Amino acid sequence: MRFEDHFRSISAELNAVKDRVRYMIDDGHWPTDGEWKESVLRTIIRRSAPASVSVGRGFVVKRDQSSRQIDILIYDSAHPVLYRDGDLVFVAPAACLAAIEVKSRLTPAQHAEACERLADNAEFIRRGRGGGRAFIGLFSYEEQAVTPEKGLHALFASARGSSYRVIDHAALGETKFFKWWPMPPGVRQADYQSWHAYELAGMAAGYFLHNLLMHLSPDARQIDDDAWFPEQSKEANMVGGRRLIDA
Repeated sequence: MRFEDHFRSISAELNAVKDRVRYMIDDGHWPTDGEWKESVLRTIIRRSAPASVSVGRGFVVKRDQSSRQIDILIYDSAHPVLYRDGDLVFVAPAACLAAIEVKSRLTPAQHAEACERLADNAEFIRRGRGGGRAFIGLFSYEEQAVTPEKGLHALFASARGSSYRVIDHAALGETKFFKWWPMPPGVRQADYQSWHAYELAGMAAGYFLHNLLMHLSPDARQIDDDAWFPEQSKEANMVGGRRLIDA
């Protein structure tokens, strides 16, 4: 399978439909346009997600507190839900497998703000799960002048030195992709705890989606990366890195 072409086709599909609502409404209805873009990405995720999970939007809830609203909330279908009405769902932290924030476009300032909000959700969910990992992702259809350096700094600043607040993956536009590495790729080294920034020529959405699907798989450790990603490692396209704790 030609995975580079497949990954680029994911970006092409998203670009083909992302402005469909915008063409039919005036400038006073941007929330509707944003909801459409969230719905598009949810549909693409549902198409490939394992049957053991459900994809919606909503809130993670504890006894006396709730998360901020989550654009794409992926939860374990084996867990009961607190409330569900169509796509809207309220679940306990133990059921939450992934939380994704979706944006139409991000400037550097907007990216920093989005990372802060998403890191708040990340901490709330992970502490509610007793430290258990959940996929925390930021997806933007477009970006405006978010350089690798600015993108890495926003991820670093929003984490505040805590692994609970780490944003695992961010795809900004067609090309920019950021990934969290607890250990360096291909090497078993403790306390690496770094983000890598990549320039991936139209493949950012594909890498984001396939990393999510691997996280959702109940047997992810047995998945052969060669069957899920392009032959050339993305590390050849790494353009920067940042550790969670500055040395």
